[in-house]
Amino acid sequence: IFSVFVLSYLAPQRMSSKGLAVVFVEEGYETLEFHYPRLRLQEAGYHVEVVSPEKGKTYKAKMGEYPAQSTAASGDIKPSEVKILVVPGGHCPEQLRKCSKCVELLRACYNDGKGAVVGTICHGGLLAVSADILRGRRATAYCSIKDDIVNAGGKFLDHERCVADGRLVTAQIPDDLPALLTSILRVVSEGEEGGVIPSHALW
Repeated sequence: IFSVFVLSYLAPQRMSSKGLAVVFVEEGYETLEFHYPRLRLQEAGYHVEVVSPEKGKTYKAKMGEYPAQSTAASGDIKPSEVKILVVPGGHCPEQLRKCSKCVELLRACYNDGKGAVVGTICHGGLLAVSADILRGRRATAYCSIKDDIVNAGGKFLDHERCVADGRLVTAQIPDDLPALLTSILRVVSEGEEGGVIPSHALW
């Protein structure tokens, strides 16, 4: 069953027309925080690349269910072509931040030209810390990485479950995935927002 699941999502996206979206993956990812954005962005018409340090590698989720296979290595992606980039939580951000090309891809996507809309959830903010894109930005995440975000120059909003500050959209836990993706797609369609969009304004 797992092998069929892995193979089933590798091919059907080539006709997408809205542009390229990247969803990072590594060992120990949080299941919903990876698969929900991948499927939602594909549904919205984006060509989704599942990106990790190594193309074609299969990764287990934190609880061991629903394996995910990368479709591209971080070095294969052109930052200027990326419209949306999502970093899931679980243990995978700790693995991703060990890969300099993954860190640089996130930094370049955020900083290149108009830049991509970057979404992180739960512990996904750790990769944003390593990429140094939080300085001066308001963000949220799982409470245990509050100090990491603050030390990276971000302002942690623990009372907001999802926060959009410019092209950076952050959320706390899997229950916040609908708000995260709604906000990401809104920022892409309407252009960069000047300030923070709080949780209650995302629905």
